[in-house]
Amino acid sequence: MKTIDQLTAGQTAWYTSNDVEVWAGGPFESREEAEAEAEAEEHRLIMQATKYPILVSDYFDQDAFFEAAEESLYDQCNDDGDPILDFKPEVNADLQTRVRKAIDEWQVAHQLSPQPWRFSSSGEVEIAAWAKAAEGGAA
Repeated sequence: MKTIDQLTAGQTAWYTSNDVEVWAGGPFESREEAEAEAEAEEHRLIMQATKYPILVSDYFDQDAFFEAAEESLYDQCNDDGDPILDFKPEVNADLQTRVRKAIDEWQVAHQLSPQPWRFSSSGEVEIAAWAKAAEGGAA
């Protein structure tokens, strides 16, 4: 079973396209695979890029949680609308730590590795070898 670090490790691969905004071909493990696919699909561009799967726990925020909880509890507040869940900052920070740990455990238990659509980082866009040859350039 993969750990949370393994599930969210960056994955670098090759991609092909005719549009620098949308990389339709890939991921490919090697440049050679990307070049072959680029020629087969008549994709003129290739690029190596990295994606980091989503660490779900990064999206739990105790401030937002307490704000939503207080809104739900509004009808149970006193006439002044004083907050009910008004805890010390260190208590709130402890909740954030514990909930994020629980979310990480949940992600590991289900081996979840959600992939973003966008790249985290990318190299230079290159013209595929077949496209260079078609233009009369060196492949």
